[in-house]
This record gives sequence, structure tokens and C-alpha cells, in this order.
Amino acid sequence: MARHNGGDTVKAGFYFNLDTWMVTTFSGEGGVLPGVGTERYLRVATPLLFVFAPLMGALFAMFLPFIGIAMVLQYVGGLVVDTVRDTAHSVLAATTPAWRPGVAHLSGDDAKKKDAEPAPAKPSGQLDAIEKEIEKVERDFE
Repeated sequence: MARHNGGDTVKAGFYFNLDTWMVTTFSGEGGVLPGVGTERYLRVATPLLFVFAPLMGALFAMFLPFIGIAMVLQYVGGLVVDTVRDTAHSVLAATTPAWRPGVAHLSGDDAKKKDAEPAPAKPSGQLDAIEKEIEKVERDFE
């Protein structure tokens, strides 16, 4: 069995890709193996392919139930992770205070300010004194 890489020109025959487990066939004069130079191929003799192909099918059939169980567990695990993440985001969004830059909140509670009525203004004696002084100045100018 000869080893080849992707992109190599090969003779007619069966070539097994060791990375993807796919068989590529060439007839007549051969051809160029698909893929890049890092893909590894193994030339398989025709009689050996008749033994090798059914064994691969048997392995696939044997592990298929485990593959199905693993896929179901992966799907359910993804649903659980998504649900937990969404719930955590909802809880954090509800309990985290809103960030409002530029707002100080240093003047106390707004509800207390709304409930308190302003005290009525008391007349001041200073205003009367100023008023009398203005009248005196006006009389002096007349």
C-alpha cells in the first residue's frame, strides 16, 4: 500500500483518505487526488477493498446507536445551557440597577419632595423698609 498526499498525480485504483475516511476511485489513466497537500491518502488494492469496505460498514452499524445517543445528549445539553444562560440574563437584567451616566441622585428621595408642600412665604419687614426708601428717593427727585 502506497501513501500519497492530496494534489498528487496517481495511477488508476482505489485511494482511501485517512482524514475523512472517503474512498476516491480513478480509472483509465488515473488522475489527481483531491484536496491540499496535507490530506493523506492510502492506495488500497482491489482484493483488500472487498474486505475493508464491509468492515467499515460493520463498524458504522455497530457504533450507530452510540452516535445517536451522543447526538441526542449533545442536543439536550445545548438546550439546557441555552435555558440557563437566558434565565441568568433575565435575572441579572431585572436585578441590576440601570446605569445612567451624568445623573447624580445627591438631592435625596424625589417621592419625599413631591409629598412635602412648600411652606407659605412669610412677609418680611425688609421689603417694607426697601419700599419706603424707594418712595423717599422718588420724592427727593421730584
